[in-house]
Amino acid sequence: MRRRVTALALLLCLALTACGGGEDSRDQGLFQEASGVEETEVLLTVDGREVPAWRYLHWLRRCCGQLREQYRAAGLPLDWNAPVEGGTLADYVKDQALADTALYATVETLAEANGCALDEADLAALESAWEEKAAEYGGEEAYLRRLADMGLDRARMEELAGVGRLYAKLYDLYLEEGSALAPAPEALAAFAAEQGRITVNRLLFAAGEDRESARQRAAEAFARLNTAEDLRAEFAALAAEGDDRLGPRTFTLGDGTLDQELEAAAQALEAGQCSGILETGEGFSILLREETDCGGVEEDYFDHLLQEAAENAEVRLTESYRALDPAAFAARLTEED
Repeated sequence: MRRRVTALALLLCLALTACGGGEDSRDQGLFQEASGVEETEVLLTVDGREVPAWRYLHWLRRCCGQLREQYRAAGLPLDWNAPVEGGTLADYVKDQALADTALYATVETLAEANGCALDEADLAALESAWEEKAAEYGGEEAYLRRLADMGLDRARMEELAGVGRLYAKLYDLYLEEGSALAPAPEALAAFAAEQGRITVNRLLFAAGEDRESARQRAAEAFARLNTAEDLRAEFAALAAEGDDRLGPRTFTLGDGTLDQELEAAAQALEAGQCSGILETGEGFSILLREETDCGGVEEDYFDHLLQEAAENAEVRLTESYRALDPAAFAARLTEED
């Protein structure tokens, strides 16, 4: 039972509750009451970056709540001591909260290393988001009360939302050609291949009412390809005459873009190689495997790199962290609710 957290997912999550700086709605203490840990105490470090307890406990609260809702929706009792891969359910949520915490700390560390910082435009965007969210809750006071019920205040949410803005800045830098974060083309292509991305062009000779005629047209096209001096140019000319006018398309294995038979044939081809004549209910097809188009995987690869950096970060845990009991923490929060 594992969960991979992407930076983008976290950013989108924070976009729902982003806010700017300001005064607390009321004294904080929800997390301390539930955990017995002082909220400003350094609970762990990630590559030397100190993480206060409230940050980790924020993610632990979310993980516990999500798991509780999943079990409730399934109509199952939640037993924190139930065994799962690597330990118990309690160990699972503790580890997932740690992964979330490490990811946020890693974004901050990478932002500092690459000169990314919040500017006036970012602060204005956070302020605007705060105003929109406050209006949604019926006013600032109501929204602050809601945050307080989650163990947060405006300053803490500003801090978390600010990391989301840093993520966006890092991503923009990553997309800049020649930047320190820009991925090597071969690395991006390798990642696309690992994700099952394939680019093909297709000749289709639709069967229609005369299947034998379509079969003959496919055979003639195949013969032309076999004698062509420039395979790709000949393929393009034939494609313009064929019944599939979509041109090269990039797809992920199993996404339904192609019939299973055609997908399997495409997967077996090398770049620049043509298939034989492939018969399906639709008619007769010939495929040309192109170099994999990396478009659409840049974002996934960026999140992969962040996740990898977070997983490889040096994390040092305190005794307070080791003594933390997620089941007791979740139970006390439930009592507060």
